[in-house]
Amino acid sequence: MDDKLTSKEAYAEQILWLRAKDGDEVQRLVAVAALGMCRALVAGALSPAYACHRLFGPAVLARLDQLDAHPALRHAIHMATELEDVADLIPDKLASAIADVEAELLKVLADLAPSDLAGEKWLVRAP
Repeated sequence: MDDKLTSKEAYAEQILWLRAKDGDEVQRLVAVAALGMCRALVAGALSPAYACHRLFGPAVLARLDQLDAHPALRHAIHMATELEDVADLIPDKLASAIADVEAELLKVLADLAPSDLAGEKWLVRAP
């Protein structure tokens, strides 16, 4: 039996860790990830079901509540959790709903803009 992993198996073994340590950095990371997910939805690269399963779910909302996160971030993620339902029930409103989420996320990033580049990088080695 060959001990070498196929490229697909090796890829499956890879882990990527993103970490933000303080409240504002966590909020920035969530907002940036959510904006990226919204862009992927608009482009049709991902489905609303995938987005809601992977990022836009109650667990993220609960964590943001624990952090006492920016109200606009909580509102944006709450709206994002409904994107799958919007896509299923009123698909002609999906683009508008995503635009509303993006607008809220951009407000958050403007409000939480870092004053400098101090702090740790988000990408870290897996433990």
